Formats: sequence, C-alpha cells, structure tokens
Amino acid sequence: MADPFDRERFAATVRRRLDGISTRQAVATWPTLNVAMISRARNGENLTIGSFLALCKALRLRPFDFHVDGAKRRRVTRKTIFQQAVTASVSRETRPQSGAR
Repeated sequence: MADPFDRERFAATVRRRLDGISTRQAVATWPTLNVAMISRARNGENLTIGSFLALCKALRLRPFDFHVDGAKRRRVTRKTIFQQAVTASVSRETRPQSGAR
C-alpha cells in the first residue's frame, strides 16, 4: 500500500527551511512548535496531522505540496476484515486460589 504523503520531500523541505537555525531557536520563534516535532519532521518520521499542519503554517508550506497523486490505497471490505488473523479465545491457565484475590 503506497503512502499518499511524500515524507522524504517534506523532511528535505523542513531541513532546508530551518537551515542555519537551531531547534531551540525555531521553538523560540514559533511557540506552536516543539523540539520533538521538529526533530521528527527533519528525520522524516511519523507526525500527527496536527503537528504536520503546525509545521506547515509556521514554515509557510502548503500541505498539499506533499500529497502524492495516484497513490493506491488498500480497500477495506467485509471480506478483507473477515480474512484478518484473530487470536482465539482460550480459558485462563491460572485458577483463583481459595482466599486469594
């Protein structure tokens, strides 16, 4: 399943925009950002949608510039849900002892 978000391009853009600016300076400049968020963005790691949008707003980026058109998403149907592996229900191996809680 292809990811419709170009993570590498976003990370490269963030690194380019913050070139010469330390993470601490960026946080001081844009209070909506934090160190962990900037670090994850620079490294191309997963971000929440809120973090992604906050970074886009602070760095004046357009969110749809990182959307990959034509990325196929896996369809979820009743058949695919029923074919998923499920752990069988079994009884507990331990029995409560008398007087123990």
